[in-house]
Amino acid sequence: MKKILVVILFLFILALMIFRGLPFLINTYLNQNANRIVSNMITRTSNFGDHEVSFGSIDLNYNYTGTFLKISNIKVIPTDGIDDKRVKVNLSADQVNLTGFKWFPFLFHNSISVDSATLNNVKIISSTPPLDSLRKEPRRIKQKESKDYELIEVRTFELNEFSIQVKNNLYDSVRISLRDLNVQAYDFQLTKEDLTDSKSLFHVRKIHGEITEALFHFDKFRQYVAVRDIILDTDKKKMNFGYMGLLNKLDKYEYTSQFKERQGWLELDKAEMELRGVNFGSYFRKGIIEVDTVFANNFQLESFVDKRIPEDKMKRPQLIHQVFQDLQQVIHIEHLFLDNAHIGIEERPENESPRSGTLFFSELNAHITNVSNYLERRGSNRIISIDATGKLMGEGEINAKINFDLEDPEGKFTLKGTLGKMDLTKVNSMIGPEAKASLKSGTVDRLDFNILANDYEGSGELIIRYQNLEIELLNKDFEQDQNLIRKLGAFIANKVIIKSNNPNKRGDLQKGSVYFIREPHKSMFNYWWQLIFSGLKSTLSGESVEEMRQKEIDKRSGNTGSKKSISASSEKEEADKKGLTGKEKRQARREKRESN
Repeated sequence: MKKILVVILFLFILALMIFRGLPFLINTYLNQNANRIVSNMITRTSNFGDHEVSFGSIDLNYNYTGTFLKISNIKVIPTDGIDDKRVKVNLSADQVNLTGFKWFPFLFHNSISVDSATLNNVKIISSTPPLDSLRKEPRRIKQKESKDYELIEVRTFELNEFSIQVKNNLYDSVRISLRDLNVQAYDFQLTKEDLTDSKSLFHVRKIHGEITEALFHFDKFRQYVAVRDIILDTDKKKMNFGYMGLLNKLDKYEYTSQFKERQGWLELDKAEMELRGVNFGSYFRKGIIEVDTVFANNFQLESFVDKRIPEDKMKRPQLIHQVFQDLQQVIHIEHLFLDNAHIGIEERPENESPRSGTLFFSELNAHITNVSNYLERRGSNRIISIDATGKLMGEGEINAKINFDLEDPEGKFTLKGTLGKMDLTKVNSMIGPEAKASLKSGTVDRLDFNILANDYEGSGELIIRYQNLEIELLNKDFEQDQNLIRKLGAFIANKVIIKSNNPNKRGDLQKGSVYFIREPHKSMFNYWWQLIFSGLKSTLSGESVEEMRQKEIDKRSGNTGSKKSISASSEKEEADKKGLTGKEKRQARREKRESN
């Protein structure tokens, strides 16, 4: 019996020594080979296969629950053998702390599993060739020794003061810059499938993060997007942007002069944005942007066009339905609210005017619903609706409602709205440089328009009530003077051509007809303006929709015709349309367009 107790005691002591001594032996081995082991963990992946790794110090401490790893002054640099056609990475980190590192998944499943990870002051500078060349070139075959991990999972993950720059090798310029990212994440997972799937980023149960600034350069580094003070929180399903801007590095004239054909200059500044009801999981796993409500406040949008530069008549700006059909990014925003926006429009006319024409809309507010190409979320709702209010030239109250049918093959949309009382001389800043004339007097009491259009043509009705309308002609310097001939010409126009009041003194109200055939190389906003402008012109001329349609057709085909032929053509067209289905009418219009 005594021998048995002695044997048991000996075995117990032996087991205790092994239990206590095994971690000591493992730690001794790990710390003696720490540089090689950790370097291999990094350089075995395809992204760092051609890079060298160095460390200030490494401290490994193993116990049966896992390994504690503390690394200071990490540096990863590319080797001399990498040319400028390859991606290069320079990485530095002050400190990395890992607890609960599991060796079994690492050794037998090629995976990294960690209880917690903290990375402090990580800076990455990545240098790449132009993105287009990366897309065109076939994917580089990985070296045999490179082996991407099947899974990287961290139960608690903290990233402090992370910064990254992605440079372009061709221009030696920064493409993307991210400064001072701080993140706390829980149950983080990055799988091998995430690396190969362009739509997937990673999986995470909960994340809170803040970014001081993010910059994205494009258009051969002539423009960039700046976003500052970013906060995201998956618990609250919210994301905030303290500042957003689309900015230019070149002056508007310097920028537009760099193109052989007309190119607009655009700048967005001072925007603030808040997103509520954000489905972060949908974006992290599927790349789908899914948001309940977006609030965009105080943005200022400025646009400039130099009309002295010839247009590219082969380009085809898309209408809303085409944009959403061709959009590669899946997106769904249930509600979008714009508050207190300002839009400025500047155009340099083709004539000898010494100045540009300018127009602005202020105090713009809008509610936009169903901004979506995500059919599973959008369901049967196929309409994007825009309700907007604002002021034209800081005075005329505007109310507009626009509906786009996303599934109509011809891009059907409706445009309805009103303009309140306004001094018409306010728009001379746009009319004068363009028309070499200005409004001497005039007041709009109310303007109403109701338009139905598609990507080919639009028609409708416009009613403008105004009084005391009078024009004056400008001299060769686009200034007012007392020249007798110009005064006589303005007198004839005011008394013979232009109706000074609508309704007139007898109370008769002249209603305007709207009709315009879209110029496919011009923008959607130009199309809207031309539709409304056609109604303003017909108010003065008294033309009907049929007459305006025939004029537009003749203008496109280079033909002219009398009123008699216009009327006969219109009557025949209307007679031919009777009894046709909607599809047959659309087919007839298409055949007519092709014949013209």
